[in-house]
Amino acid sequence: MAVKENITKHKRWEDKLHLLAAVVRDSNDAIIVQDFKGNIRVWNTAAERIYGYSKAKALKMNICQIVPEDRRAETLDLVKGLRKGAVIQSFETQRIAQDGRILDIWLTITTLTNDVGRPVAIATTERNITERKRLEKEISEIPMREREQIGREMHDNLGQILTGIAVKSKSLELKLKHKSLEESADATEICQLANKLIAQTRRLAKTLHPIDLNGGGIAAALRTLASNVESLFKVSCQVKCKNNPPIQDPVTATHLYRIAQEAITNAAKHGKAKKVSIELASDEKKSVLKVKNDGRSFSGVPVRKAGLGLKIMDYRARSIGASLDIRKGRNGGTVVTCLFPHKSNYPDKWSGDDQQRIAQ
Repeated sequence: MAVKENITKHKRWEDKLHLLAAVVRDSNDAIIVQDFKGNIRVWNTAAERIYGYSKAKALKMNICQIVPEDRRAETLDLVKGLRKGAVIQSFETQRIAQDGRILDIWLTITTLTNDVGRPVAIATTERNITERKRLEKEISEIPMREREQIGREMHDNLGQILTGIAVKSKSLELKLKHKSLEESADATEICQLANKLIAQTRRLAKTLHPIDLNGGGIAAALRTLASNVESLFKVSCQVKCKNNPPIQDPVTATHLYRIAQEAITNAAKHGKAKKVSIELASDEKKSVLKVKNDGRSFSGVPVRKAGLGLKIMDYRARSIGASLDIRKGRNGGTVVTCLFPHKSNYPDKWSGDDQQRIAQ
């Protein structure tokens, strides 16, 4: 009887193992297991489909070979935390496919332990959300494109019509004055109102469509923003641009501009700042936008608890693949930093030094 019970229990365990293996094999999400040196030990069918590497090839790889350069520090920190027993909530990150594409991934991490509770490996469930992110980005850009179109229409068409009215009114004013008619005063007033409306239309058009990539780009737009800020909020605002930022995408440039605009507005209205500086620097790998002020500090506020302005800034940064950091300045005030990596600089694998750092 005891032998029969043991056989039955053994059969149940076998059935459970087969079921678990089927779940891993047939999951729609990539399921990957790696040791604490980053060596891949499990690579399911979905991982083959998402990343393009066959199981045979993946099992000879290190996980760092599918991690973009700008995610290295993130991965190293995660591994260190998992070694110490940290629990990591699911989060969004990026990975590199075999063909070099950068994929947006929703990552869930689990630490695997042995019988005595010692961490022995890391299991990840990875969902490809690249297409969803692309659609979200397209949808979010629709209002921006509409504003730009309205801005162009106001500047090109409405502006021309108003200019024609101003010219005609001036001509009428001169004719009436020449005839010494009292109505010339009315023509003068119409001309003045038309000129005011032209100026206001141009300002509104500039607000709706602030960046002309062929006319100075984001650097010129930020200088205009600084000038407007000084006039509107009565604060000192300086702009420093190092190198010419290689940002040719109007959507990306507009998002960076709006981040700077929101940071300055927060500093002036809520932080009571007197001095604001905008810095934009670029190198081969990244562009960095910094907005510094001498007002009240807003550092350390979690985005989920922040006001609408900070949430919008964070959303804009994430929508263009940038990171946003808000912290207290060395001499007080707040420093808002937006780092935007250039997508063409991702390597296809990590160096041996980076792999060694994971193993440490």
